[in-house]
Amino acid sequence: MGKKALKVFVWFQVTTILLLVNLILLSTMKTPQIAAHETFQSTDVALAPSSTGKVLGISIEGADARELLIKSFITKFQPNSPMMPFTTAFVTAADTYQIDYRLIPAIAMCESNLGTHIPAHDSFNAWGIAVYTGQQSGKMFNDWNHAIDWVGKYIREKYYNRSITNLTEIGAIWAPPSVMKDNSWAKCVQGFMDQIR
Repeated sequence: MGKKALKVFVWFQVTTILLLVNLILLSTMKTPQIAAHETFQSTDVALAPSSTGKVLGISIEGADARELLIKSFITKFQPNSPMMPFTTAFVTAADTYQIDYRLIPAIAMCESNLGTHIPAHDSFNAWGIAVYTGQQSGKMFNDWNHAIDWVGKYIREKYYNRSITNLTEIGAIWAPPSVMKDNSWAKCVQGFMDQIR
């Protein structure tokens, strides 16, 4: 028992001495300091000559993944969609009107194959808005930005503000005949919303 106690005692002494030596060595080493007012500007890591290995500058810029998810969705399902350049507009409308960012593009996919089959080429109406009125083109919009924003506001005011957020309930108003077809509109929209992830 005495030998084991002696070994433990010696081990603790040696470990303590090694730790102190390491701390002294670390405290004597110089490390580069970054002033509090300095910010990183470059988007790439820039290294000093390879002998030093010091990082000269770095920055990371965030992007809204929702735009990338919508772009990926459009690329996968309808790469020729005229809506491809408007991923930012989808996210902006969703944020402005506090609706699910996937809803507007998913409805456009169900109603017009993401704007590739619209009532009139200059209508920018990819959502079937007011086509039931007997007009050939339904509601007309100035451009895709106007249309996306208008649809976002429409969804907020006509549905969300009245606590209608369930797709089956929205579909009963948006596309009434779909209710008799096992809520096909709601299932279509939900299916495409699920693809935007």
